[in-house]
Amino acid sequence: MISKFGRVAPEQQEYGSRLAIVFSGSPLFTGGAGSGESDIRKWIIENDWLEAVIALPEQMFYNTGIGTYVWIVTNRKETRRRGKIQLLDAREYYVPMRRSLGDKRRKIGEGTEGETDQIADIVKLYGGFTDGDKSKTLDNEDFGFTRVTVERPLRLRYRMTVEDKARFLDSCPHLLDDVQHIDKALGREPRGDWNAAWSSIRELLRAQKSRWKSQEQKLFREVFSERDVEATPVIKEGSGEDYEPDSKLRDYENVPLKQDVDEYFRREVLPHIPDAWMDRSKDKRGYEISFNRYFYRYSPLRPLEDIDTDLKNAEQDILRLLGEVAS
Repeated sequence: MISKFGRVAPEQQEYGSRLAIVFSGSPLFTGGAGSGESDIRKWIIENDWLEAVIALPEQMFYNTGIGTYVWIVTNRKETRRRGKIQLLDAREYYVPMRRSLGDKRRKIGEGTEGETDQIADIVKLYGGFTDGDKSKTLDNEDFGFTRVTVERPLRLRYRMTVEDKARFLDSCPHLLDDVQHIDKALGREPRGDWNAAWSSIRELLRAQKSRWKSQEQKLFREVFSERDVEATPVIKEGSGEDYEPDSKLRDYENVPLKQDVDEYFRREVLPHIPDAWMDRSKDKRGYEISFNRYFYRYSPLRPLEDIDTDLKNAEQDILRLLGEVAS
């Protein structure tokens, strides 16, 4: 539908287009940064085409009772709406139908037969373009975030056991002499510093004038090392000081576009995992729209005294009913 938009060229009497689409909730947030869904939202929002999203009541359609949303998309925004997206919460704007049609049990009042003209009320909220309980106006950037990759160092403990030795030699029997020399030189005790252990092994191999293929070196580490949170971080080969990341500990943080990524990292991540760092080469920008974030209403919990009273009353009712059955 966007591909059918008319051009905005007033001098040629072309004034663009506006469309309204009814969606389920999924297109608002499905898919992480870099996914197809997120990239579509990114494309629409960064081109400043999304004017408003209106949340409709549930049970509005014949085939489904789920909540639905109207997206208003246009390439001819008013000046006051440029760079902005309006969210309208019309989920309570409905009247019950006298007779259900499948899953459709509600409709929006049209002002007929004594009904409130709820359609006019929604249009008035939309046209007012002001903030309130049912309307929120936000910048395009408020819906965007940067997905940052958070890495932690790989920590390996070296140890050669009889079982692991046999397993390695099953795949590399031609390295028997080298493995025997390594076993004798480093022993069977665990070593918490893979860097030091591998450095000693390479010196030994050079003394033996042995050259292992990269696949053999990789297999050796897989067989004779284990992850250990107490071990020394593994230094990336040839990097000097950079640590090798542990793929199993890799995590992601969604940093709002309006926040500084480095400051967010220092505030939200480092206090909990001090050895973490960010791989900014993997940054991805995404967009999502969460209605609950902007229209959430806190409902206080019931007092414990009231809950205890209800439970006691329920217990008394059960005992009474059991007494009636027994008699």
